[in-house]
Amino acid sequence: MLNNLTLKIDNYPSRKALNFYNLADRAKAIADQGNKTAAEAASFYAASGDKLADFENYKISDLGSEIMYNAERELTLVYKPGPEIDFKA
Repeated sequence: MLNNLTLKIDNYPSRKALNFYNLADRAKAIADQGNKTAAEAASFYAASGDKLADFENYKISDLGSEIMYNAERELTLVYKPGPEIDFKA
């Protein structure tokens, strides 16, 4: 009777909620973040270049103050799921 018992615990959803990924998920997250960061940097440099091209109306010090004094803040609260437990007798 005890030989037919199976217990499966999948703790990966809980670990993933805490940013402990497996190798494939982590590689995809790194690639996605790299693409996003590259796009943001290209956009920032293009916008900065456009502003600096108008040197008669825009000063380098204006750009420096925009970059240094950014008031945006972010706080994220999320639900952490528990492990998936499957028990069959």
